[in-house]
Amino acid sequence: MPETADLEIELRTEQNRAIITGKTSVPFRTFVGLVLQRKVFQLFKQWDKEPVILSSELLTQLASAPQDSQENRAHLIIVTLGVGTLFGIFVFALGQVVLSVLGYELGSSDLMLIAGGLVCLAVLTVVLARLQRLARAQRIADVMERTASFLSKK
Repeated sequence: MPETADLEIELRTEQNRAIITGKTSVPFRTFVGLVLQRKVFQLFKQWDKEPVILSSELLTQLASAPQDSQENRAHLIIVTLGVGTLFGIFVFALGQVVLSVLGYELGSSDLMLIAGGLVCLAVLTVVLARLQRLARAQRIADVMERTASFLSKK
């Protein structure tokens, strides 16, 4: 861990509380939410030497937390796509059951149309993935993370 220089701060007191001048206290959840939801790489140039005051226990837990890597994100993408595929098959089968109950049977030409549409969609997806490989993977991972966090809140 890099050695940090001594930090000089201005303190003032209000109602038996020490206030650090020019600093704002925010909950950890708010701070992490801002960092995760914003593009912060440009801020490193301006703020990379600015000290951040944390509790020792929080810093220790952050340092010992598992590292988020591209391999973890790739695994998340594969699992999410697999679950999405299974969900799509389930919805399609359920749709066929509903159509059967309503008296409409899908013929081979209908199924071939659906299969052709899926093949065209797959080809289009592969072409787009090759055009924007890294940026697209990052965006998919971001969308999946936002979706996972949204679903975990419920």
